[in-house]
Order: sequence, then C-alpha cells, then structure tokens
Amino acid sequence: MRLGRERAFMGLLLLAAPVLVGLVLLPSTRRLARLRQRLAAAHEDTPQVRPFAPVSARERAFLDDPQAPWRSRLPLVADDGARLVLVDRVVNEVGAALAARGVKVEGMKALLDPVEGAFRLPRQRTREAFPRQAATDAPEREVDGWVLEVEILGPTGELFKALAAIVQVNALLEPAGLRWEAGPARNPGAPGGSPERRQVLQLRNLYLKPGS
Repeated sequence: MRLGRERAFMGLLLLAAPVLVGLVLLPSTRRLARLRQRLAAAHEDTPQVRPFAPVSARERAFLDDPQAPWRSRLPLVADDGARLVLVDRVVNEVGAALAARGVKVEGMKALLDPVEGAFRLPRQRTREAFPRQAATDAPEREVDGWVLEVEILGPTGELFKALAAIVQVNALLEPAGLRWEAGPARNPGAPGGSPERRQVLQLRNLYLKPGS
C-alpha cells in the first residue's frame, strides 16, 4: 500500500513538472534574458570617458592668441611687490564696480600669505588692465590666489547686487564664501537698538606665479 502511494506521488510530480517549468521557470528565464539585453545595450550607449582630452585646434588658437582676454584677467605675479600692486588694482576695481551698482560697502580686507620685505606702491598707478602676456606655453607656472573680504551694508538683496557687479570686474574673481556677523548697532540711541547684522562676501582672486 505504501509503495503504491509513493508511485502515485512520483507520477503526480512527473505530470506537474512541465506545468511548473512553463509557468515559473520559463517566464523567469525570459525576464532575465531581457534584463541582460537591456544592460548590454546601456553599456554600448555609455560613452567611454577618456582620462585626457587633447586640446582642440579652436582651443589652441584661443590659448595662443596674444590678444586673448584671459591674459589680462590672469596676470603673472612674480614677487610680493607685484602682488601688492595686484591687490591695489583689484580693490579699486571691485570698489568701482560696487559703487556703480549702488552697493554700499563698509570695508574691505585682504587675506594674504605673510609678505616679507617693505614695498611702496608707485605714485602714478594706472587703472588700465594688466599687460597681456606673451603667447608662449609655460607649464612651470602655477595658479595661486588670495581672498578679498567685502563687508556689505543693507539687506540680503544687496549681496545679489554685489555678485552681479563683480562680473564686470576685469580681474578673475570667484565667490569663495559668505559670512554673517552680529555687531553693535551703529546708532545705539535709535529705537530698536538691537545688534546689527553684517554680511561679508569673500572673493578669491586668481593669478599666475612662477613655479616652485
């Protein structure tokens, strides 16, 4: 009797096997095959990222152009004296651009590395752009920078006016930070003499220097 039940059970398994294969295994296999095809197609459509993109002829012509605008925006600063002249020009350019936009500035502060030696700025300081550099490759030059902090008066909207103004500056500037400070009110006797909020915009000026 027991042997008969086992044979009947095995027979049922043999009869049900094609059904299981057709309803479960074959659909799963098809889905897996379609997924592999999609992955292969996506891999073929993905562009290969090259570790180095060579300079095109158009880019080379722009870099070699002796009249390219970037040559006056990214000057070569060889020593501390030239860097002080650069700071003087950038401060004047930023101040003029902000004044033209009606942005009120409380003060400016330059954050520099320690400067050794005594330098005197020339009396007749030209307001023209830096002279353009010769069209020669100089891989030994390095990009360096310093930060100019500008304290701006007024509400937060003045910051957006200041950011729009610095775009007009010839020197190569990029926003590097923003800081809010709370200081004593300028008119303590006025109504609501609560601490006054001060907003400081940090601008990084980039330039070239001889390689070390």
